[in-house]
Amino acid sequence: MNVSIWMVIVLAVVQGLTEFFPVSSSGHLVILEALFGTRQGGAGAGLIFEIAVHIGTLGAVIIFYRKKVIALCKALLASVFSGRGGYERYRNEMRYIGLVILGTIPAGVIGVLFHDQVEATFDSPSLSALLLVATGLYLLMTRLRSVRGSLGWQSALIIGIAQAIAILPGCSRSGWTITTGLLLGVGFAEAAEYSFVLSIPAILGALVLQLVKEPGALSAGSVAPLVIGAAAAFLAGLVALKLLIGILTRGGLYRFAYYLLPVGVAAYIYFGFLA
Repeated sequence: MNVSIWMVIVLAVVQGLTEFFPVSSSGHLVILEALFGTRQGGAGAGLIFEIAVHIGTLGAVIIFYRKKVIALCKALLASVFSGRGGYERYRNEMRYIGLVILGTIPAGVIGVLFHDQVEATFDSPSLSALLLVATGLYLLMTRLRSVRGSLGWQSALIIGIAQAIAILPGCSRSGWTITTGLLLGVGFAEAAEYSFVLSIPAILGALVLQLVKEPGALSAGSVAPLVIGAAAAFLAGLVALKLLIGILTRGGLYRFAYYLLPVGVAAYIYFGFLA
């Protein structure tokens, strides 16, 4: 196994853990890639790695929430092939699918209309460091969460806007969406479930976009790093999801801020003044 594959494993594990922990996988990868000098544009090792970790983290979410995913797929198929009768039978599941679609729209619009501007932010580790600090401060706000409520159309849209903000490196997708849900009064378990189910179309969309943008990226030589990277991200993602749900049930989401704040400040000082 050569150095490049070892690097894929290290970065894939980081991605798998930080994709679900509210500490920003993209922010960590921008900073690590700047430190290691591994960031590349276009087809190549960098793109293969991104495809691999998207496959791995997507698989982790689907397996972890397999009961919910299967129920939603059954409802969708019943509604398509059985018409109104199928829809009435799975009304609650179809409503949830509607909430996921609504929550996906803001990130989809930002991703399509401002793709180049967003992509440019991934070249700035100092910006990522500042956004890690912003994420930490936002997580601290979970200590001010409001009275318990339930997920509705308005809260789904606002959580979707939070997901759109989290496209920026350093803004944790899980951190911003779960925190937003909690501040809107959604319960811990429901906020986490919606956040991670909402990530499925987001991750899938990013994966498809990469494959369409660089159709020649996959080749015989890329199979080994692709499979190894996807497996590493998948296993790390499952571990992270299990740990995070346990932390959420104890109301400890804000504790991740105690990691993000010093790391973000240190990274900003290094890249802004020393590098």
